[in-house]
Amino acid sequence: MNFRSALLILTLFVLPYAAHSQSAADYISQGVEKYNSGDLQGALTDFQQAAKKNPNLGVAYYNLAITKKSLGDLKGAVADYDKAIEVKYASAQVYNARAIVKYDLGDKKGAIEDYTKAVELNPKLAAAYNNRGTAKKDLGDIDGALVDYKKALEADPKLATAYNNIGNYELEKGNFKAAIENFDKAQESDPNLIFVYFNRANAKDAIRDYKGAEEDYTKVIELDPKQAIAYNNRGNVKSKQREFEDALVDYQMAVKLNPNFPLGYYSIGLTNYNLQNYDDAIKNFDKAIELDQRFAEAYELRGRIKGVNKDYDGALKDFTMAIDLQPQNAKAYYGSGYVKILMDNTESGCKDLEKSKQMGFGQSQALLNKHCK
Repeated sequence: MNFRSALLILTLFVLPYAAHSQSAADYISQGVEKYNSGDLQGALTDFQQAAKKNPNLGVAYYNLAITKKSLGDLKGAVADYDKAIEVKYASAQVYNARAIVKYDLGDKKGAIEDYTKAVELNPKLAAAYNNRGTAKKDLGDIDGALVDYKKALEADPKLATAYNNIGNYELEKGNFKAAIENFDKAQESDPNLIFVYFNRANAKDAIRDYKGAEEDYTKVIELDPKQAIAYNNRGNVKSKQREFEDALVDYQMAVKLNPNFPLGYYSIGLTNYNLQNYDDAIKNFDKAIELDQRFAEAYELRGRIKGVNKDYDGALKDFTMAIDLQPQNAKAYYGSGYVKILMDNTESGCKDLEKSKQMGFGQSQALLNKHCK
């Protein structure tokens, strides 16, 4: 599981308090107090009053933008950042803040333009380089993203999210050792970033350091005991160590935390399948499919069990559904082919086995040799 970097935390600006009645500065101060106490609507009203009192007061529009973003009005936030810049309140922080909102709106190119303006105004603004790198990555400029992550670290050698992003770059390139080294640095800089442990666990899993991955998922759970996906993933690495009973405990905790988690039920079903608890596995796959009717892998495994139970019609329906949902599912073609042969539909079964073989599923060859001469 990959997590994009945390963006720069925005700070409301306060003007010096004025002694006379209800000046723009008074409204700004009141608004900040209300914002900090959680009264966002009250803060919004006060900042609007400040802008009404002084239409050229850039800080009023800036604070309005932050408040609107917090209320979910992203387009309104951009409009207020635009207004702040229009009245010459155009600092690096304002451009960086507007870029964050543009990014959230899906305007990645606009975000990059604003991040660029931010670092032109303040070449030491590490978060802007880091965030620009994330936007570039999303647009496919992977190498450009790496350059920005490194610039972020030049500006702030302790920026954990930049190390995390470089780690993800290396992970996607298959450079697992380099990825882990960068995740280690991210963890050293900030030991409380959950996504760093997730990402490092992925890298350790890739090099079959299952114990190391398990330790990282355990750390995620320590930091946030309600992380269902962390229990599920820890169960996966336990399963890879053939610790099926312990894995089952983790999977069960995952669905306890999130009863609408189809992957969790699938994982329980897979474990019960490995333990040959086929009746329980069928129920688990039924639940996974109930929650996600496009879960191809659940259909494929349920089909296998139905085949073992000699419910060939039911098995064929499941394999066919898996193939419809996932046309490159070689195991589903294998299962479909085998079941068809058992149902005396050898010609069609051999065609499915041949497709499975062409997709790289080596076990198909033995059945082809036996039934399809």
